[in-house]
Amino acid sequence: MKIDLVYTWVDDKDPVWANKKAQFDKSAADYNKDAVSIYRFFNNDELKYSLRSVEKNIPWINKIFIITDNQTPKWLDTNNPKIKIIDHREIISNDNLPTYNACTIENAMANIEELSEHFIYANDDMFFWEPAGPDFFFQNEKPICRVDKKINKNKKYKHLYGSMIFKAYSLIKERFGADYPYFPHHNADAYKKSTFKACIEEFKEYFNNTAAHRFREFSDTERMIISYYALYKNEAVLKKINVSLFDRIFKGKVQDSAYYDSRPDYLKKIKTSKAKLMCINDSRKTTDESRKMVKKILEAKFFEKSSFEKQVQGEE
Repeated sequence: MKIDLVYTWVDDKDPVWANKKAQFDKSAADYNKDAVSIYRFFNNDELKYSLRSVEKNIPWINKIFIITDNQTPKWLDTNNPKIKIIDHREIISNDNLPTYNACTIENAMANIEELSEHFIYANDDMFFWEPAGPDFFFQNEKPICRVDKKINKNKKYKHLYGSMIFKAYSLIKERFGADYPYFPHHNADAYKKSTFKACIEEFKEYFNNTAAHRFREFSDTERMIISYYALYKNEAVLKKINVSLFDRIFKGKVQDSAYYDSRPDYLKKIKTSKAKLMCINDSRKTTDESRKMVKKILEAKFFEKSSFEKQVQGEE
């Protein structure tokens, strides 16, 4: 079974990208603040270290696709046959470009022509922290869908992310009667390309509505709906885990997934974590100083250059 890996990546310091985005700043003012905040686009070289974690801890990955808006990391060796840059124009309709909506970009992943049937998706701030085999992501060729805390069915979620997850849950329940009241674990996820596309087709009107939004909105359809759909179709395996701000070990078994804001008070926990998957997320409370400290932790954890990086001095 071939398993590919897909990333989304943006360089907020690229003047061409920044100038293009600036043209839509006025309309961005009408969007939820969480959708347009700069921390959503901040680049702290996480992708470099995530790729190092791939080579170190999941070297069995077949091919790696990096989705960008006409950008390429300066340090990336694009001659490496295992890796390929995918421009937004290759997978998203020109009518919906440029886009700064993560939902739109993620929902278009399955449009990558060369993408294998089985694949993993990760943001660039997600790391394969400890060694893991293909069976960590797929069971009998079915994606393992890791879920965390329960959805409160009686709560009105005011935060953008929570609201979108609740909408995805509600759409599946309303259409099929299937009840999967769980939040995702917010880390690298496994998918089947065919199931991904089938869900897009099933809820076409909702995905089209999302793609038309330049930035994320409360009415957007988040990719968690694809995992709910896969579970309903018996094309995925549900696994309930506990993702907390504290790295836990249950009965000698290291937790699957850890998630931290990149704030100073969490740095020690990040450094000592033994989770298989690690997400270190930027937030409004993240400072430049804590970003520097996170980078030091990543450099210490993944200090060896990967084959995905240019090896000649002066090319970085």
